[in-house]
Amino acid sequence: MLYVTELGEYYSPFGAIERLLPLRKKIFNRVIFAPSASSEWRTDEIPDLGVPFKTKTIRDFSYRQIMTAAQEEQVSCIAVDLDGSSHEATLRELALKSPLPVLVLNRGRDSDAELLNHVIFATDWSTASERAMEHILALAEFIYELDIIHVISEKLTVKDMRELKERLEHTRKVCLNEGINAESHIYAGDVAEEIVTASDDYRGSIIVVGSNAGRSFMDRLFRKNKVCALIKSATVPVFVIPFAAEDD
Repeated sequence: MLYVTELGEYYSPFGAIERLLPLRKKIFNRVIFAPSASSEWRTDEIPDLGVPFKTKTIRDFSYRQIMTAAQEEQVSCIAVDLDGSSHEATLRELALKSPLPVLVLNRGRDSDAELLNHVIFATDWSTASERAMEHILALAEFIYELDIIHVISEKLTVKDMRELKERLEHTRKVCLNEGINAESHIYAGDVAEEIVTASDDYRGSIIVVGSNAGRSFMDRLFRKNKVCALIKSATVPVFVIPFAAEDD
């Protein structure tokens, strides 16, 4: 995992890293700590994380620099712990373009909850959403609760609504069969706003979405720049799974 972060006088990223450690060997088996060249830090400040760990200084926090580092280190995912207002363009490019899963953490919004304690999964059953679903099932042992969300933005017929509920129930049963305590819900309105609302309603600890611009739900969410609104507004980390993602 490439852990991209900026260090400051009043901020230490290591608490956030420790929240990720239960997932080692599932989504990563080593941590590449990637501060910028302008960061001031000392190697003796790095705690023992119980996982292979190294540092790789990058020139800046641009999309190109981050992806170059990820490719050079051959990591399987990227965790981004940056100030959203200062690095909005980078976060947007990572969510839109990265071929690797990207976990956008919430700087300044600390939580004692386990990262996967209560997952909010937004789906439309596209190939991108199904890929995200595969990741969720692979992490079933770490998930205490799961709320499956589908957002509609147009009026549905009675038949369409019935079919939608059946699809949600099928997805829920798949999760239940894997030992995940799952419920399903339908929201209506702006996709990004409703995902954030669902996360707040059910006190989610993380939001999981698939990304594949140009297709229905994800087209509305990502192609129309709603990913920025989701990442900026969410009070929990957002895990973006690209359809092109490959296990490492």
